[in-house]
Amino acid sequence: MLGTIAKKLRMLGFDTHYYNTINDDDLITSAKKENRIIITKDYILVAKAANQDIPTIQIFTITEKEQLVEITRKMSWKKLTLDNPRCSICNGILQKTSKQDIIGIIPPKVAESVQEFWQCDKCSHIYWVGTHIRNLERLIAEINDTL
Repeated sequence: MLGTIAKKLRMLGFDTHYYNTINDDDLITSAKKENRIIITKDYILVAKAANQDIPTIQIFTITEKEQLVEITRKMSWKKLTLDNPRCSICNGILQKTSKQDIIGIIPPKVAESVQEFWQCDKCSHIYWVGTHIRNLERLIAEINDTL
């Protein structure tokens, strides 16, 4: 499963749909309808999609870093950034929000130490720069160094 990669692609700003359980035909139909690229490890799905002229990226690597490098190279992206992140949960657009608007929702320690917040326009999930983002920034720097 590539669910973790889908979340990372969203955080990197890519409009990414992820289906935990969907049959191949429905996935191909959805990709065709929405003009999407299928990213998968499933060689049978790749063959089925090719028969219908659906673009695919078949993943052969194991680690998250290797998979992101593989996708980045196959898509001919020059570098990865966190400039326009999307919601890692639902793929919605993140909008900057004020601390005052979310003060009762975020943990008190976060409210004390963090000044910038973003909220998903679909599911309302709240984001801020913390260790998770810093770890992702390090991963992105490592990937960009290999490109």
